[in-house]
Amino acid sequence: MSPNTPQSFRRALPVLATATLLVASGCSSSADGEPEGGTIAIANFAGAGITVPDQIADAKGFFEERGITADFVQVTSAGTQLAALTSGSIDVAQNAVSQVMSAQQQGHDVKFFCGGVAKAWNVVMVKADSPIQSVDPENWKEGFKALEGTTFGLDSLGAGQEAYFRALAADARVDMSTIELVAVGTVGEAAATLASGRVDAIFGYPFVQQSEVAAGNARVAVDMVASGHQLPYHTGYFATTTWLEENPELARNFCEAITEADDYVNDEANVDDVVSFLVEDFGLDQAVAEQFAGPDGVTSIFSPELDCTAINLSAEHAEAAGLVETDPQLRCEDMLWDGMDG
Repeated sequence: MSPNTPQSFRRALPVLATATLLVASGCSSSADGEPEGGTIAIANFAGAGITVPDQIADAKGFFEERGITADFVQVTSAGTQLAALTSGSIDVAQNAVSQVMSAQQQGHDVKFFCGGVAKAWNVVMVKADSPIQSVDPENWKEGFKALEGTTFGLDSLGAGQEAYFRALAADARVDMSTIELVAVGTVGEAAATLASGRVDAIFGYPFVQQSEVAAGNARVAVDMVASGHQLPYHTGYFATTTWLEENPELARNFCEAITEADDYVNDEANVDDVVSFLVEDFGLDQAVAEQFAGPDGVTSIFSPELDCTAINLSAEHAEAAGLVETDPQLRCEDMLWDGMDG
């Protein structure tokens, strides 16, 4: 099965322009106490590691148990995702704090309602034969200084990755005027751009990191995850306040399903099953899937909790990088939906 076509149904975003939109229904429990069903159109970066919880929730029936039909809609960037969300083409998206801040400052009423990835998981990746040397994690500032004079690839400009990169560069006293930042897309696009030599380095993350390193195409130059450096909150599921208020139970049930999925992938008893799922549904090599889901893997980064300390750190990074305005100043309480407790 192709890594871009998991078991769950996915459709491309452009189709939505002419298709009848699927509207989530059922805001309250039915007479017998069972949650009413509803379809949720969910933005999906096909093949990206951040999608594991919602893909597991769909494949293992955690959505179905709560009356949810997941309609996964392929998106290619933070910009297309936000445009689709605010136009009503999709109901739920997952992305970084800076995107929600930027959307609010542009006048879009969007809020986080469920956690996605609890901390940044980016590493600096270079081609295997790159002159840029790999450094020990504790020497990450030295590794960032070595990026001066290079071209660096980010999934998109003006979003969470750029805020994180600029914050780390500032801490390492890097001269940003010597670095050219380039948008390289996600997953396969990013890997192909690095392999082509059009950029000197990219931010790696699951699964592009594990796949490219295992194939011998790339190596990790700076491992921020292992560095011990304080890492910002990375992603959360968010929606428009209108959708959340019209579908409060559906939103809560969605997050319950994500919570069950997070617990599932973090349970050591399920490692073999998770590895098989990643091989069959994401098209990963067995060894790559084992790196991700094994005892020393990174599944612990998934959490449904919304940590205000980490969210505020991400907000500060976004402001310092100039990706969002400082007035109005937005912090965690401004970005969270207050309806999760019913």
